[in-house]
Amino acid sequence: MDKFKYKLLIFLLICFMGEACSPKSVFTVSSPDGQIKAIVKFDKEQGTVHYIVKSRNQEVISFSSMGISTNLGEFTSGMKLEDSSKKTIDETYNLPQGKVSAYRNYANEQTLTLSKNGQQLIIVFRVYNDGIAYRYEIPGEGGIEFSGEISSINLADTNLTYYGQNHPNRYGYESALGPIDGERMSNPVLAHLKDKNHFVLMGQAATYGNYVQTHFQRSGNRFTYAYPLDQEKIGPVRAALPFQSPWRMVIISPENPGKIVESYLAENLNPPTNPAYLNQDVTMKDWVRPGRVMWDYIARDGDKPRMWIDAVAEMGWEYYMADAGFANRWGGNDSVLNVVKYADAKNVGVIGWAHTREFDTLAKADSTMKRYADWGLKGAKIDFFDNNTLSENPRDWRDYEDTQQSLQMRDWIFELGIEYSFLLELHGNTIPTGERRQYPNLMTLEGVDGMERRTKPAANDLTIPYVRNVMGPVSYTVIHFERSPGTHAYQLAMPIVYEAGLMIYAEHGQKLLDWPGREMIKDLPSTWDETRYLEGMPASHIVIARRKGEDWYIGGMTDAARTVTIQPDFLDKEKSYNALIFSDDTHTTMKRESNQITNSDSLSFNLLERGGFALRLRP
Repeated sequence: MDKFKYKLLIFLLICFMGEACSPKSVFTVSSPDGQIKAIVKFDKEQGTVHYIVKSRNQEVISFSSMGISTNLGEFTSGMKLEDSSKKTIDETYNLPQGKVSAYRNYANEQTLTLSKNGQQLIIVFRVYNDGIAYRYEIPGEGGIEFSGEISSINLADTNLTYYGQNHPNRYGYESALGPIDGERMSNPVLAHLKDKNHFVLMGQAATYGNYVQTHFQRSGNRFTYAYPLDQEKIGPVRAALPFQSPWRMVIISPENPGKIVESYLAENLNPPTNPAYLNQDVTMKDWVRPGRVMWDYIARDGDKPRMWIDAVAEMGWEYYMADAGFANRWGGNDSVLNVVKYADAKNVGVIGWAHTREFDTLAKADSTMKRYADWGLKGAKIDFFDNNTLSENPRDWRDYEDTQQSLQMRDWIFELGIEYSFLLELHGNTIPTGERRQYPNLMTLEGVDGMERRTKPAANDLTIPYVRNVMGPVSYTVIHFERSPGTHAYQLAMPIVYEAGLMIYAEHGQKLLDWPGREMIKDLPSTWDETRYLEGMPASHIVIARRKGEDWYIGGMTDAARTVTIQPDFLDKEKSYNALIFSDDTHTTMKRESNQITNSDSLSFNLLERGGFALRLRP
């Protein structure tokens, strides 16, 4: 046999035995910096799709399934691969609030087009420098119903610690965060892969009313995305074609959780702001104004709105938030119209409380929003998504705020907020998943065990920056001297450590004005140009630095007593900085220092049990 015939025979034999003559079935996608690599594999025999993920050449996610079940087809097996394509996503955008002011959405993307019985399923898989994400797209026309997913995350480690909340949904019911270990866990979940020396945050991004907010069902180290436990009481999940699912998202951070704390991947995975919102006679930049807020619910005295407005003005802040029943409490010279007029004269905006019963149809929501806007209010705190009237027996439902119907109500609230130039704070709600990119007027959300509850472990407060606040702004309602588990310096660090477009303070306005910490909080921003994780571990401690313009603010909080040393090498080498420092003295008193430092200096703090520190560095 001559050499040509021999080579041809070998080639044909390989074709018969393997994949050499078949379309490509293994796709490798790397992050732009090359540190994260995903391998997406289509199994031709089974008609299934799986993926694995490596970070720094270590496998952090093992063989994990992808697939979704619908009335148009079970897209979990028996599929054919029709096409594949690759591209790079690289765009920048700005938002009026967040961990940064300038965002970069930068990833490599792999798209697989599959089909089953004539119906296509498209899987879009992205790899970022700080994680991976994928979603399902189903083209066509008409309607579609969903019954579940096999989407999973199989962590490549057995030496694991998890942080978050067990399920049924505890974000809406504001149960404490911390270390968890259950068969069901609320979304998101932070996992520490100890043998791999990695942290991963598993979650979902871009969640809207065409789908549901999922939770995780865990078996060993395998996590599967599961529908709300109460969705079946309402009916199937329905959507119109063409359909795009939320993104299944994993943020990856080697060695420490820093990249997770700093990440804005959830925002990147959301749609951009509709250009139509930016081309109105009054653009969003004119009325989407982040700021500091005094709030009358815990501190009481809600029947004295002018006192609150005077306190806000004296502090130099932007908003007064009037809680439940404000319109009925105010009368005579303190009618809503007169109060708003008084506030306007002092350049203070008024935000009013509302119940979801006033928003559970589009018509009711429109009427309520119009009434609030006609009063001159600047925004609304909309409460009780977890106990709303879309259900006949809402109190019996454990995670109603995660269902499709509740998300649909939230969508029309978003849209009407744009129409009426209204800032939004949501309470008793499902957690955010980056929606403020599309709706920059979404300033903050609860979904956290905050200051409304009198007793809470410090571990809850010290898990928030690693889990809940990664998903979007958090309405903790900071600083209340009697309710917080921490020292005064611990509490002073909160508005630096936590991030929200509206930073709401729980303590009485007069007490804040009289407090030594006033010197720090009066100028403390509620939106940032840059964020840096400096030190910490979930449920233990956290040290965060944030920049606004040329000023840096650093906040630290701890559970156990510890010494923290900061090397501020991120400061401009050519400048010296005036440092205003507050740190622990006793539980209720703080030490105040003022000196000059440069980027080569170091700062050391002895934190008490449940203690903290806060400092401002100004050139």
